[in-house]
Amino acid sequence: MLPDFATSGHGITNFNAMSKDLLISVSGGRSSAMVARHIQTNDKYKDFNKVYVFANTGMERPETIDFLKNIEKHWGIDLIKVEGAYSTEMGVGIKHKIVEWDELDMKAKVFENAIEHMNKGAYSGLPNQSAPYCSSRMKKSPIEHFAKTYLEKDYLMAIGMRKEDMPKRITWAEIREEKRKIYPLITDFKYPIGQHELNVWWSKQPFKLEIHGKLGNCELCWKKSTSNLVEAIRHGTRFVDWMRAMEAKYENTMFRNHVSIDDLVKLAEQPTTMKIEFEDEGDMNCVCSF
Repeated sequence: MLPDFATSGHGITNFNAMSKDLLISVSGGRSSAMVARHIQTNDKYKDFNKVYVFANTGMERPETIDFLKNIEKHWGIDLIKVEGAYSTEMGVGIKHKIVEWDELDMKAKVFENAIEHMNKGAYSGLPNQSAPYCSSRMKKSPIEHFAKTYLEKDYLMAIGMRKEDMPKRITWAEIREEKRKIYPLITDFKYPIGQHELNVWWSKQPFKLEIHGKLGNCELCWKKSTSNLVEAIRHGTRFVDWMRAMEAKYENTMFRNHVSIDDLVKLAEQPTTMKIEFEDEGDMNCVCSF
């Protein structure tokens, strides 16, 4: 059951049910998981054909996968797991493939293939602040191809944005005009759900995401601050050698301030009392956080 603060208030609907397909993008973060549970249990969505989809990048932490499995176990939500299917042939776009839990890539092969796909034409290099293509190529495009293949053309998509995303990432005006996307944590409650309300809600659930927020779902995500990337390396990561290989192959780095993976490893070897700061730096938002 949702807590007491979850009384509807804004009256923004933007849709008529009539058994329309509703795709819920479950990123592996707490916000999208709350959206999934809310849509599963709220009468507002009872007449929709609800489809819950997780797009794997191959770099998700094992704790994230455990969290997703618990969504199925404790809530009875069937998650469709997809991965991007990429081609190095010019003119061939990104498709998807459906995988089972025991088939999930956990060695960043999806990520590697997405980078190779991007570098088959005029573009050259790894995703970074100037070319932030990883989320769109590994999350957005495979999910859209899945939806195009299996769902009705006018399907809706639920996004896990919350109060902290306003107004920088989304505004009330944009929500009211949006015809294809819905934002339940913002629109379905008396007040938009923020970090505090999210914490309260998760404190009452039978499981939780066993990852500190500063580590994130994807290991060594370049959108993390340098201090949090260093903390991730200290915490333990599977992808230092993989990142070295990618930097050598494409002759650039993903990380901000032109920092290499070896620079980060050296910083991680410093005493934990050393403060690591870069000017105007902080974690950048990613779809994995929704």
